[in-house]
Amino acid sequence: MAIIYNLEDRRVIPNWRDFKRTVQLNELRGVGSKKPNINFDLSNIKNDWNIENNIGIAADLINASFVSDQIKSKELNEAIQLFKANPNLSSNTINELITLIQGSNSGIDKKSLLEIDVNTLEQFKAFIDNKTLHKLINKTKTISKKEIRNPIIWVELARLYSMKGQNKKAENAINIALHLAPNNRFVLRCATRFFIHNKIADKALYYLKKSDSIKKDPWLIAAHISTSNVIGRYSPYIKNGISMIDSGNYDPFDLTELASSIGSQEYFEGTFKKAKFFLNKSLISPNDNSLAQLEWLSQDDSRLDINILNYDNVINPFEAHAFDFYNKGEWTKAFENSIKWFLDTPFSKRPILTSSFIAGNMLKDYSSAIFLTKVGLQSRPFDPALLNNILYYSALNDDLSEIDKYVKKIKDINFNNLPNNRKITIKATLGLIALKRNFIEEGLKLYESAIADAKKIGDEYLEKLAILNLTKELVKQNHKYQIKYIDLVKNLKIEKNEVDLIFYKKELFELINKRLTY
Repeated sequence: MAIIYNLEDRRVIPNWRDFKRTVQLNELRGVGSKKPNINFDLSNIKNDWNIENNIGIAADLINASFVSDQIKSKELNEAIQLFKANPNLSSNTINELITLIQGSNSGIDKKSLLEIDVNTLEQFKAFIDNKTLHKLINKTKTISKKEIRNPIIWVELARLYSMKGQNKKAENAINIALHLAPNNRFVLRCATRFFIHNKIADKALYYLKKSDSIKKDPWLIAAHISTSNVIGRYSPYIKNGISMIDSGNYDPFDLTELASSIGSQEYFEGTFKKAKFFLNKSLISPNDNSLAQLEWLSQDDSRLDINILNYDNVINPFEAHAFDFYNKGEWTKAFENSIKWFLDTPFSKRPILTSSFIAGNMLKDYSSAIFLTKVGLQSRPFDPALLNNILYYSALNDDLSEIDKYVKKIKDINFNNLPNNRKITIKATLGLIALKRNFIEEGLKLYESAIADAKKIGDEYLEKLAILNLTKELVKQNHKYQIKYIDLVKNLKIEKNEVDLIFYKKELFELINKRLTY
């Protein structure tokens, strides 16, 4: 059986997008009444420029001026003009830096900013095709050799490597970017997401604390607080963050992730009144991340009642919308938003697991569920959740042609090191495969063991899910054991927020009634 990827403890970790969209989302603009005072000496680059006006030095000067926030100089203006006079020699990154420096953000789609917008499954396949990604990586590597001191290019290269699952190469690129621009918000926030993504969050804390910018930048303080929460530490910057929120010197948008981070911490510490205060602050001018955090928290506590669809000014609200529609049982809209969520952050596993789950379990589109899971496996070939899910969707599709290949991969994983819920899920899926192969006793034994294990650890959701899955397969096969489990399902107490279980139970009895009719 497959389960949707639920975070037990979501935090406001920075999203990682390409530079162009991050600029357009206004997450890199100056904040507060004063910008951070960063000691960055541009004299050598300016001297080089005054000696020789070439494209390479111009690129270095533009990049260094941006990361140091020293964007008013004769030399910088001359370097920008050189690129404008020679557009064929420019790159997308340099063009975006120039746009940001000059403060022009015209023509932005205020609803959706995606790396690529797709309307068909074929277009989606082309976007995530390995050959296409390989070409993009090679192109970016070539640019990095020409603009070797441009940290933005190195961050982008790291993001592309992460999409392909080449995490060591990605880390090398991130480290170069951090060396070149240790105080730059874009670099630090992307690095934070990378380190958390790869379970080395302490490195994110190290670089954030080392930055000269953190004491005056609410975006970085928010990242530090949330990263500290991820590994169970207390951030020393919370007091600074609260002072920023109380000061009135910052635009609410620049405080949204900070207020959400502090509010979430107060919530998990059980101080609801304080949590509500800060979470309300985060909603004055939310971004996609703080909106998704509220949607997630509201499913845990009904006192945080929120209508996500009221915040129609938020760009790329796909994560929040995906789960909002999911919890309402609007499966098609949930699926569409989870696909856009993946296109927004294609290195992330959660949108792939969510979209494939909805396709395979709610929409009965098994081929799309299998395809999406294979997309996830491209960068994570031994991820137990993805391997389990592709086995499950293949079995539901009565396609056992690749089953043995993926079973072997699961068996190559150290099963004992997996969390209990993952062991239970895999055991139930192997039970389904056995039933599909008409090994009834083996299948029943595996399923019943999974049910018993779920009961033993007190996971009522998994216990009910396993019972429903087993019963449905027995009914489909018209097996004699179905009567026992149908009676068991009739007595299952399903909570109103367990929308998937409600759907499964309804679907099961529709199948039973259909059989009785005929």
